[in-house]
Amino acid sequence: MQHRCSYAILAAALALSALHGHTAEMTIDPDGMAVVNGQRTFIIGLYENPSDDAALQDAVKSGVNLVYASPTGESLDRLHAAGAWAWLNTGYNIDFSEDRGAREARLTEAVRAHGDHPALLVWEVPDEALWNAWYMADVWRGNEEPKQLDAAIGALEDADLAARLRADLDRVLDFYRFGRFAEGEALADSIWTALGQAIPRPGFGRANAPERAAKLGEGMIEGYRALRTLDPAHPVWMNHAPRNTIEDLAFFNRGADIVGCDIYPVPESAMARHSDLANRTMGSVGAYTLRMQAAAPDKPVWMVLQGTGWGDFQTDRTDEERALLRRPRKDETRFMAYDAIVHGARGVLYWGSHYVEKDSEFWRELLEVIAELKSLQPVLAAPDAPAPPVAIGPTNGSLDRSVAIRSKAAPDGVWHIVVNEFERPLRVRVAAENAGDYRALETDTVLTAEGGEIVLQIPAYSVAVLRPAP
Repeated sequence: MQHRCSYAILAAALALSALHGHTAEMTIDPDGMAVVNGQRTFIIGLYENPSDDAALQDAVKSGVNLVYASPTGESLDRLHAAGAWAWLNTGYNIDFSEDRGAREARLTEAVRAHGDHPALLVWEVPDEALWNAWYMADVWRGNEEPKQLDAAIGALEDADLAARLRADLDRVLDFYRFGRFAEGEALADSIWTALGQAIPRPGFGRANAPERAAKLGEGMIEGYRALRTLDPAHPVWMNHAPRNTIEDLAFFNRGADIVGCDIYPVPESAMARHSDLANRTMGSVGAYTLRMQAAAPDKPVWMVLQGTGWGDFQTDRTDEERALLRRPRKDETRFMAYDAIVHGARGVLYWGSHYVEKDSEFWRELLEVIAELKSLQPVLAAPDAPAPPVAIGPTNGSLDRSVAIRSKAAPDGVWHIVVNEFERPLRVRVAAENAGDYRALETDTVLTAEGGEIVLQIPAYSVAVLRPAP
């Protein structure tokens, strides 16, 4: 059935046209902040494009300004009418390493069809492309193929052959355990041959993952250059997995104008090991924000944050395990957003909300955090100001991670955003160059600078947003 927008959304299109103009044009300021139609803008995004008009309106009203769109005029029209900008994913048409003529033609057609749509803000390349060049080989060679080989060997009537091939399969797994992938994969291929079956995925493995990744990266860089020539008005965004080396990330980042990664650290559990950093606390959000900047020091970072619980989509878990793999609480959602911001993120986007009921407490609290970010849009989009020195203590904690601060030169003065990344409450002293008062956003209390310092008591994994008091 053809989708029809609600009258409220359609009516909003008139106001939107006045706000956004006829075509959304985005540039990037030297500090990495997006400039949309001439206005510095902190990006607040949503991977879900809610099918329900009311849910979409709630998200946009709360502060979401960028939403994923399917590559149709109808999808873009609907987001434009709702008051949001959109992003479109190029798919692997951006990879010119294979079938270049057809892919370039499809990319050109996408720009011709949608490049001048007033909702379009950015293009996105395939999600986690670098990681998947390795990971899909991990899944096949390390998991799926051994299971298939085990089943095929088990079906043999020749017991001697079965015993020999099972011993070979054990050797394959031993090779993999020591990282001897070329030897293990060659032996796995020989087992298929001995079984009288064709090798299912010849030439696809972990042994040649570096070469396949390099080929993909080169192809995507070529496609990126072609896309920017076709459409200079809309930047290209690349989202990574929370993996890979800085060097490999930097190589792929040549094919984008904006970079970032997804990181979902709640709950801190062995069942949800999204990160491979030693720090798997919520503070890993800030750590990965810094890591993305290290891999693209001249480009803005947009971080993709947790908009669901691991138990919502890990359906192979027991009910008890899924209950433990809970959704973030509001304080955790708020912490993760500000942890990205204080470490330099110029946008945050939420993945996974399509799993979430729109009458749930989690959805309501997620929109409340987004609404807070929207209320601070003039602050978050403002240039950074020099951050004052911060002192901590006394405490008996090891403080392998502690407090991060970012100061913003907002229209009404310099704001300070202070984040406690440690697992205990901390007493924090922020140097105050000006003797004026500050007001804490969380408690609406006035803090007076005494002795050249503002003194804060910040709970574990919490945020203090300080604005200059009138």
